[in-house]
Amino acid sequence: MTALAKNAPRTRVGEGRRFRDPVAAAATIYSGALVALNATGFAVPTTGAETVLRGVALTEADNETGADGDSFVDIDRGPFLIANDGSIDRTHIGTDVFVIDDNTVGAEGTLVAGKCLDVTPEGVVVEIL
Repeated sequence: MTALAKNAPRTRVGEGRRFRDPVAAAATIYSGALVALNATGFAVPTTGAETVLRGVALTEADNETGADGDSFVDIDRGPFLIANDGSIDRTHIGTDVFVIDDNTVGAEGTLVAGKCLDVTPEGVVVEIL
């Protein structure tokens, strides 16, 4: 690799919100699931133990009988309504909330889901970045 020595216009790829990731072996990701990357960079339904949250699955991906990367999942980032484990209230607006599982966020955890934008009876509006 060499540093630029002349102009090199970049091609913009979308808005940096949508991705298509290869799915881990033996994994099924349901549409609407919070998706993370495992240690080898493959998409999995998050358990909150991973270190990279990728976004929300737009499609279902069934790779139960496949090897790593045999199927792909479309993922989006931005504001989403996510189930509340009951620990988040309106005092959490503007703060980080955390992944509990692929369907739920809470006030505490190790994997940041995103910023709490609102809390409603239906769940938590989370800005996933």
